[in-house]
Amino acid sequence: MNIKQVTSIYFSPTGNTKIATELIAGQICAGFACLDLTDAKKRPEYHFTENEIVVAGVPVYGGRVPKTAAERLRKIHGRQTPAVLVVTYGNRAYEDALLELKDILSEQGFRPAAAVAAPAEHNIIRSIATGRPDTQDKNRLLRFGQEIKEKFALWKSNYQVGQLDLPGNRPYREYAGVPLKIKVGASCNDCKTCIRKCPVQAISRTDPRVTDTQRCIVCMRCVKECPEKARKINKLVLLAVRQGLKATCSNRKEPELVFARTKEA
Repeated sequence: MNIKQVTSIYFSPTGNTKIATELIAGQICAGFACLDLTDAKKRPEYHFTENEIVVAGVPVYGGRVPKTAAERLRKIHGRQTPAVLVVTYGNRAYEDALLELKDILSEQGFRPAAAVAAPAEHNIIRSIATGRPDTQDKNRLLRFGQEIKEKFALWKSNYQVGQLDLPGNRPYREYAGVPLKIKVGASCNDCKTCIRKCPVQAISRTDPRVTDTQRCIVCMRCVKECPEKARKINKLVLLAVRQGLKATCSNRKEPELVFARTKEA
């Protein structure tokens, strides 16, 4: 393939998807570009050509692509542009997320060529997969990036990229959101960092103690970014959630890579 540009595209409220996506993109092309879909702001429509590659990453929420990420990905358009799909998940399961991401990008004119599922620290229960992607994960993602680069070098054109078979189901599993609410403690000093960082503008523009719980996607970005650690979820609620996830999240999951089939030239 005659590739002129690689772009890392990600929705990454707590930063782990950004890490995974950029590690892979950096192995395909050291001078890759970045498109961050996380912040809440107006964006133009983005267009990519057949001589580019996108590495598109999202976190998994309840086995699905977050609705906010899906909406923003639909402002990105390809022209048979090869795409590497990346999902990060909290060491439980990614279920329908990779398949859904493939469908979204295919509808937008991209040609899914490879897919990666990478375990990461759980965004709500941070004691699950703590510190991941860790050094072992990062080394594996770097190897994946190199393997993907080598695979693209073998394909003479985009049209040799065939069907990418992924686990998952259609219709996708239902996702009704996370029934958790973020509380604001007395240490809040009204710095408004959370307001600026919220991906969906769920926090009042004038009072950070007021959150629209219908709009909030519990991405935990405000909790992670708060310099005073004033935003949190009730400890008893977290304990109950942790106990519920203990059985399915206790064994270490490993990053996975799958390639599309190769068509005859």
